[in-house]
Amino acid sequence: MKLTYYTLFLLIVLAACGKERATVAEVFYPIVLGDSTIAADGQSTVSVSVRLSDEAAADRKTVVFSTTGGSFTVSGNSKQTVKAEFENGQVIARAVLRAPFRPGVIDISVQPEFDSPVQEYVVKASVTALRSLPASIKLEPSALGIASNFTGEVRLVGSVKNSAGKNVSSDVEVVFDNELQNGAPANGRFREARMVTGDSSKVSAWYGASLLPIGTTIKIRATVLDADKNRTAISDSTFITINL
Repeated sequence: MKLTYYTLFLLIVLAACGKERATVAEVFYPIVLGDSTIAADGQSTVSVSVRLSDEAAADRKTVVFSTTGGSFTVSGNSKQTVKAEFENGQVIARAVLRAPFRPGVIDISVQPEFDSPVQEYVVKASVTALRSLPASIKLEPSALGIASNFTGEVRLVGSVKNSAGKNVSSDVEVVFDNELQNGAPANGRFREARMVTGDSSKVSAWYGASLLPIGTTIKIRATVLDADKNRTAISDSTFITINL
């Protein structure tokens, strides 16, 4: 009798272990992406979804989405916990990934919130973040008047956009110039210049004017550089006047 009970107990344990060692395919279907590419502009998004097995245990219906680049729109960071819902008879978990500013391959993974102590269940996919190229720049000063002889400053901000009016990728370089209306150098000074776009698609600097007569107009121009640091045709200008 003891042997019979022991045998029955062993069979139950073995059956439970066998169930615990289900394959990944028995827990998840492959990840479905809304697109295989995304612009590295910090704004574009791509949908990410995964279907769970109808037989998945209740504690495996809450899953964690993870990414090596960009962030999920709901959590605002690289991980998002999602409870799968029934959709047309299927168990689906969904998330939306926002693009990073840096181009490259983004790896995405999905796994149960509480994973098995015996085996890891995870499915993976990848999205390629393509460089968002500059098409325009808008230069805006904090004021239209300035004191001469470096006794006042104007804040300059250049917003760089792509052809769709969205942000560009990080690492777009811009140069500022200043000149008088006759084309002669204005000999002003740019301070705290941040001339490479980062996670804002903007460049900036403080500008101080040299010793010039009141009423003098200064033209300040922002020009986007190409990958070889040559000036491109993408530029914008603003005018400020010496008023003190």
